[in-house]
Amino acid sequence: MIGTGLTRQRQFMPDTADIMIRGATILTVDPERRVITDGAIVIEKDRIKDIGKNQAIAPAYQARKTIDGRGMLVMPGIVNLHFHAYHGVHRGVTPEDLTGECWSRWVHGKVMKHVTAESEVPATVAGLIETVKSGTTTVLESGSFATDEVIEGVAPVGARAFMGRRVHDQAVMGHTALIRNTDECLKLNEQLLIKYRDGLAGGRVRPHVCIAGNGKCSDTLLTESKKMADSYGAVLNMHQAGRLEQVFDQLDRTGMRPIEHLESLGFLGPNVNLVHMIQVNDREIEMLRRHRVNVIHCPATALKLAMGLATFGRFPEMLNRGVNVGLGTDAVDCASYHDMIRVMYLAAVIYKDHRFDANVMGAETAIEMATINGARALGMEKEIGSLEKGKKADVILIDMRSADWIPVHNPIQNLVYSASGSSVHTAIVDGRIIMEDREMKTVDEEKILAECQRTSEELIRKCGVNPIHTLRWKVV
Repeated sequence: MIGTGLTRQRQFMPDTADIMIRGATILTVDPERRVITDGAIVIEKDRIKDIGKNQAIAPAYQARKTIDGRGMLVMPGIVNLHFHAYHGVHRGVTPEDLTGECWSRWVHGKVMKHVTAESEVPATVAGLIETVKSGTTTVLESGSFATDEVIEGVAPVGARAFMGRRVHDQAVMGHTALIRNTDECLKLNEQLLIKYRDGLAGGRVRPHVCIAGNGKCSDTLLTESKKMADSYGAVLNMHQAGRLEQVFDQLDRTGMRPIEHLESLGFLGPNVNLVHMIQVNDREIEMLRRHRVNVIHCPATALKLAMGLATFGRFPEMLNRGVNVGLGTDAVDCASYHDMIRVMYLAAVIYKDHRFDANVMGAETAIEMATINGARALGMEKEIGSLEKGKKADVILIDMRSADWIPVHNPIQNLVYSASGSSVHTAIVDGRIIMEDREMKTVDEEKILAECQRTSEELIRKCGVNPIHTLRWKVV
């Protein structure tokens, strides 16, 4: 009898864990798309150990840290597939009446040629702080110039980041700024892949192949970059088919539309991420589906730079045809923010209005685009993008007790249509709390933001541009 009692006691001893979140509403984004009310999630080291109803999970574990999840929405860390490093040096400086190629000429001709590591690193880290504090735990960065310094600089933040070296070897529509020869472009990218092959910060920060796109890359640079990405098992990222004039330019150069041209080169594939992609037709959508290409939708930039998103964009059709579409914020001087919850709102509503159809897109689709679709674009859908046993513990907690959430009945709709990133309370990456109760735990936020402001002011003075450009108002 004594032996039987001891056996029973051992059977009911709770298992140990590092972190347990109890009593929360959980958006799992798992294959069943479960929403668990009064749920619990258990984290051990860098993995999700268990997840389910609180009454079943909580008694089974003794955690070193327990987080009260009542009033909290728990969901996978958001994936931002288009985050610019170097543009962080000039938020709000570019005249807002510039669109398309004029915007790019102004930015790269007047500002970017003066950017150095001294200004780019704090601007990038400041951008990542904004990103983490609004719920994003993974970013695909679209190419810096002081690449080594930037990669080393962002590693301490604790976010998951794919970092690149922006290159292009061809002028487009007279836009010649920052061109390098083809061999140098390839060399810069391969050096990055070799140097950081094993990543930094336990593999959370890793390199990818980044080329500018949008007609700025020769066929040789395109094909050799794809071979390089395939050889190193890396993501390949570039801008493409964002504006109508880029389609016309490609037709003039090659006789083909942008995606048709890429297919003819053998460029398309599941490791390819194409940004913007507003100007595509049905035939090109079928090419994207067939080659399992990932599309990155950046609605905030498209609207601000007047790219014709609602009129020409085919993102609902892409999703319906099985193309993987994720979301990105873009740069802080075109989209002007890194809050992916605001981006989810735009993705959910734009086509409802333009198509006169409230069934188009919507909150659930937008959340999927920002989580599991983003993970799939990075080849990480088995690791992140949903909350499931065995997956990486990339988790965010969102406070539903503020005025912009109350009353809460349907947290899915409140998240996308009512909230913003300022509701994000805690961010966990690889099982490590990197932001809690709105406070960064990994870096000195105040110091970094001050350094970003100081170095940016010095840069803008060097550029000789008017930092407060107005259209009608007078600055005195």
